[in-house]
Amino acid sequence: MAASRATVVQSLSIALIVFVMLTFVLAVTTYLFVRQKFDAEAAAAAATAQMTEANKARDAAEADKNELKGLLGFRDAQAKPVTEIRTELLEYFQKNGQEAEATSYDLFSKRLLESNEAKDKAVADQKRRSEDLDKELKLARDAAAKREKDLEAQVKKKEDDAAALKQDFDARRQEHEKQSQRLTAEQQKAFDRASKLDLIEQELAKGESDSQPLLSAGRLARYKTQPAEGRIAILYEELRDRERLINRQNQVLADLRVADKALQDTVLAATPQDDRIDGFDGRVLSINEIDRTVLLDMGSTRGLRPGLVLRVYDPGDARPQAGDFKAVVEVVAVESSALARARIRSAGVGNPILSGDRVATSLWSPDGTFEAVIVGFVQIDSDPKQDQDRLQELVERLGGRAEPSVSSTTTMLIDAGLPRSPGGVLERAAGWRATDEARRDKQIKEARRLGIRVVGVDAFLDMMGLDREVLDSNRLPRPAGRPAPVAGENVAY
Repeated sequence: MAASRATVVQSLSIALIVFVMLTFVLAVTTYLFVRQKFDAEAAAAAATAQMTEANKARDAAEADKNELKGLLGFRDAQAKPVTEIRTELLEYFQKNGQEAEATSYDLFSKRLLESNEAKDKAVADQKRRSEDLDKELKLARDAAAKREKDLEAQVKKKEDDAAALKQDFDARRQEHEKQSQRLTAEQQKAFDRASKLDLIEQELAKGESDSQPLLSAGRLARYKTQPAEGRIAILYEELRDRERLINRQNQVLADLRVADKALQDTVLAATPQDDRIDGFDGRVLSINEIDRTVLLDMGSTRGLRPGLVLRVYDPGDARPQAGDFKAVVEVVAVESSALARARIRSAGVGNPILSGDRVATSLWSPDGTFEAVIVGFVQIDSDPKQDQDRLQELVERLGGRAEPSVSSTTTMLIDAGLPRSPGGVLERAAGWRATDEARRDKQIKEARRLGIRVVGVDAFLDMMGLDREVLDSNRLPRPAGRPAPVAGENVAY
């Protein structure tokens, strides 16, 4: 009984629970249905509003679609369906290798705008590139023009250089042709001289004849040891000495006005054959046979100049005659306060220059400046014009000076004598006055009173190593320092 009551209670409990649950479910379901109804009504209202908005959007989209169709070129937009337009667009994009959604006109428009922008950008880039290319082209053209101008200038310079080279070549060729002609002429002259050399040597051999001597005994010994050119030089020395002697004798005879032949012979016999040197000026220290020079000890080289001619004498005679020298040397350089270098102008083979030989000249002295007084009618060359200025120039070339009158400092008086014709006869010359003759006599007397040496023009020229032939025919004398001609040469400066 109790068990069945418990069962009943349990069953009632279950039933109550089921009832409560069903009631709750019913309440929830009712609430949900009501809520769903309210939501459906709200949704319907919203849907209606959305539909209205959608219709408006559709109408606007339709209008935009039609406008877009018109913009896209579809003029009959109302008649042509969208599918056909979509198909045409798809075909266009496929044809041009692009993908597009036919249903997305915004995307199409965006892509179209992007395409246009890309094209505009490409056009701008192309324009910019074109401008850059134009600038580069302009720069390239300017550079090319400059290079062309430079090339033209270089070509012009090359042409000018070529013209100058051609002109120089032509000038050199002409000079070479002239020189060739001159050398040919000189060669022919040399052949002619060589062909005459035997005849000259035959004539010179006559000077060795003992039966008819042409030279003095002292010169004859040197004459036999010399070649042809040396023999000619010795002959010239002999002729000059004899000419000076004859002129001096004629001068003495003319001054004495001697008519008695016996008295004339007495005067000639008493006249010395040659002058003697006043003293030696230095000595030979050494001889260089390679360059034909000698080193001289002059004691002092003050005032010594290149170009001065010195005679070399044997030291055995303290005052030898001026014409008995063994060689002639010319100063070429002053090496110290006491030493000088001189080149050998002429020397004998049989009587060579030796160390210890003495040298002398009357044109230089270390004690003072060479001072010369020139008197008489100076006539160096063959024309009748007086040559006073030329003789004075020769004095100045020695480093000396020409003074108008004799004094205690005068070194030498150069007497040119009275005006004479080529035959030696006294004559009245143009420009020669009686006062000039009186001055000559006065200066000669004063020089003799003071013990000053008096020499003629020829003797003075001989001291300088010059001949009248060198100074004749408007040829200038050799300047100091220039090499003088060796014996046997006939060189004009």
